[in-house]
This record gives sequence, C-alpha cells and structure tokens, in this order.
Amino acid sequence: MTEQAGNIKQGFLWKQEHLAPLPIPTGQPASDLMNIIWRKNQAFLDIGSFAMGAGWLTLHCLTFVFISSAAYVAWYTGDYWAGLTILALFGGGLMGTLWYFFIKQWRKPLLPPIRFNRQRREVCITKPDGSYWFVPWEKVHAIAPSVTSLNTGGATRHGSLLLWFPLKGLEHKAYAPDVKGWILMVNPGGGISSMAQWECIRSYMEISPDVVPEASVFRHRDMSIWQSYVFDVKQAAKDRGWLLALVWDAFLGEIIFNSILYDYFLRKKMVVVPDLTAPEVIEWSKPLAPVQWAKRSSELEQAIRQREAELASLA
Repeated sequence: MTEQAGNIKQGFLWKQEHLAPLPIPTGQPASDLMNIIWRKNQAFLDIGSFAMGAGWLTLHCLTFVFISSAAYVAWYTGDYWAGLTILALFGGGLMGTLWYFFIKQWRKPLLPPIRFNRQRREVCITKPDGSYWFVPWEKVHAIAPSVTSLNTGGATRHGSLLLWFPLKGLEHKAYAPDVKGWILMVNPGGGISSMAQWECIRSYMEISPDVVPEASVFRHRDMSIWQSYVFDVKQAAKDRGWLLALVWDAFLGEIIFNSILYDYFLRKKMVVVPDLTAPEVIEWSKPLAPVQWAKRSSELEQAIRQREAELASLA
C-alpha cells in the first residue's frame, strides 16, 4: 500500500508519521528550526543541510569542562602534574581526536541544494557530480520517525524529518523502506517539531512564499557578529526575561558554548551558498506567467479541503 499523509506506524518505543504525500496541512506554523532554507524567491525555494551546531556546542562544552577540571585539580591539590595529565589525556587525547573529525567534516564542500519550484510544482534534485532530475511535487515523501529512549533521567524522545525523492527514471515510484531513493534528513526532534519544519516547505509550495521565513543563512548579515549577539540577548530578554537571557544566552551561550566563535566560522562557511548551474535547471528555475503555473491535482485539492475542515473543527 502506498503511504499517505496521516498514516502512522508505531511499535515499542518508536513511531513513524507520514506527512506527505499528499502534502496536506500539518496544523503547525512554518518554522525553520534547523536553518535549512538557503534561498527563497517567488519562483523557487532552495533547501540544504549544514547542521553542525549541535556538534560544536557539545565539543566546546566538553573542552571547557576538561580544561576547567584540570585547572581545578592543579589549583586545589597543588599537584600540577595531575592537572597536566588530565589535560593531556582528556583535553588533548580525547577532545583533540573529536575536534579533528569535526573539523574534517566541516571542511567538506557544501552539497547542492534541493530546489522546490512552486510555479511548476516540481522539485530538482542535484547530485554533487552535477547530474540532476525533476520529481513531481506531489510525489515527495515526508516522514517523521521518532524513538523514545529510557534512562535514569526518564524518557527522552528523539526524532527527525526525512524527505525521500524517487531516483531518476523512477519519478513516480512510491516510497518503501526497501526502495532506494534520494534522501535528505534533518533532526528537529520529531513530532510537532518535524511538522513545523516540513510546514516551511509545504506552505511555500501550497500557500505563498510570504508565510515562510527568510533564508536563515543570511540572518543578521547586515550586523557585525557582536551586534548580532547583543540583538539576540535583547530578544531573549524580551521573550523570557533578563535573568534567563543573561544566564542562558549570555553566560552559557558564550562562556560554555562560545556561540560567537561558531557564528564567525558559520558565516565564513556560508558566505557563498551553492547554486544550481546546469542550463536546463536555470531555464526551469525562471518565473512563469501566472497562466502557465501548474495546478494542484483534484486528489490533493480534496485532501486539503478535508484537512482544513478537520483543523477548523479542532480550533
């Protein structure tokens, strides 16, 4: 059976929700939680994945902990060799290795974005070697798998948003776990978070570019890094109060996680966002006259009306 939006499979500590096809409303506001929007205009939306912030936060936090521990041991016990040993084993040996692999991954070239053309209602998939193909929008599969892990701290839920596209020559092939396809996966957390991230793409294609956030890679690019930092702290204070803003965004954000340095490196990495350069894709990406725009299928039109009625009844 072909999976459709609304289908749910679940087992012990796992769940898999299908959000598309058909791309019907999720009921969540469009939110680019994982900063996948790279380029947006009236004709197309480019999305890509360069989500290394969590890795940076984890590594920098652990590095801070080990350096602080080594300094504390050396100062409290007066045994400087013990402090240096901790620093060498954990700071240099363990963290040095982890930082090496992180930097190696960071230096890899950005992959070409996936382009959603709302006027043609098609998606262009481009491989790193430059080969490309087009997939009908209503054949895109969006899946939100999630798992629940149990530990001494209680239950923790982890999830992702998986976009599956049929391969070239198989554009009308239906999704199945054993069928190969082109996959983009991001990790907003599953459930509502995955719905909100998917809604960015769905709302762009089905409603309007105006209801979708601007490209995140250019956020605050008219500000210096320090101006952007001050702006974010003020915004956090406005949303959560000054106490939480100073503790979380100012102290933890900068001392423990060093988000300013991460922002600096991220700006250097994303200074040039990859574009699609194949002549046929450039022509395909050009705006069309409204009378030439592709229309929804009658099946999708009916499914959207039914879903909107369901959401209205819940309001």
